[in-house]
Amino acid sequence: MWISQFKLGRPGYELAFDINPNSVNITAAQVAATKRTISGHLKKWVFRTSFPTITLQSDWFTVQSYNAMQSLLTVTDTMLSFQLRDGDLQTNLEICYQTLPTIVPIRENSAALLSAALVAAGQPSCITINGVYGNPAGTGTNYYTGGSYDDASMIITTGTPLLGNTLNCFVTYSYSGYLVSMEEIGAQFLGGQVDLGKVSGWTLTGV
Repeated sequence: MWISQFKLGRPGYELAFDINPNSVNITAAQVAATKRTISGHLKKWVFRTSFPTITLQSDWFTVQSYNAMQSLLTVTDTMLSFQLRDGDLQTNLEICYQTLPTIVPIRENSAALLSAALVAAGQPSCITINGVYGNPAGTGTNYYTGGSYDDASMIITTGTPLLGNTLNCFVTYSYSGYLVSMEEIGAQFLGGQVDLGKVSGWTLTGV
């Protein structure tokens, strides 16, 4: 996916960027395993269903954009919010496991974590639940109609109880971004240029 406008910063306090669409590349892995600290030096592996790698590489970043990027390097106490600005939502269809006839937790991933962080910061959710279905095609009866989604718990309450005792259901939702960490940034201003620079190796990775 290619974009030209995005927001990046603390969840709810992002900075706006406008760059050439050819400068941004998002690669979203379907499954990834990450290490998370749970207590002290203890680690556990966590599987993610949406694990993006976002890279920026361009010869034409302005000084203002570079300074904004550099200011984000001082953010060390939280992950960053990366959101699309041009209304180009991404969609996801995933298998979930109902715990009660009307309760369906979605899988914890970079998009769901961002939405929870935004709501905690007093901002609107970035996730829109489109439907809960009983088949992997995401068609037929939409059990979500009239239901609700809680960002903090990542739990869907369906408007209609799912039929039968099956534990599997299929959820479709749209989202505008990810909770990410900044891996690195490298910048070099071009000789003879006053306000333009080259930025390479700027990598954001979903958490």
